[in-house]
Amino acid sequence: MTDKVYEFWYNDCIHESAAGCMSLHKTKKGAEIAMEFHKEQKRKDFEEVYAKHTPASPFGTHEAWGVSEREILE
Repeated sequence: MTDKVYEFWYNDCIHESAAGCMSLHKTKKGAEIAMEFHKEQKRKDFEEVYAKHTPASPFGTHEAWGVSEREILE
C-alpha cells in the first residue's frame, strides 16, 4: 500500500510563473476546502482593489488553482 497526500497548489500568474504548493492534506476534500477558502480570499482582495475601477480582466483570468494527489516516498 502506498501512502498519499493531496496537494493544494496555486499559480498567481499563468503566463509568467509556475504553480507552488500551498498546503498538503490527508484527504482530497480537505485540499479542496483549503483551495476554495484561498480562492474566496483572493476574490475579496480583487474586489476590494477594483471596487472603484473596472478591471482589465475578470477575476481569476490569469490565476490557476488545483488539487493533485501525491505519493509519499521513503
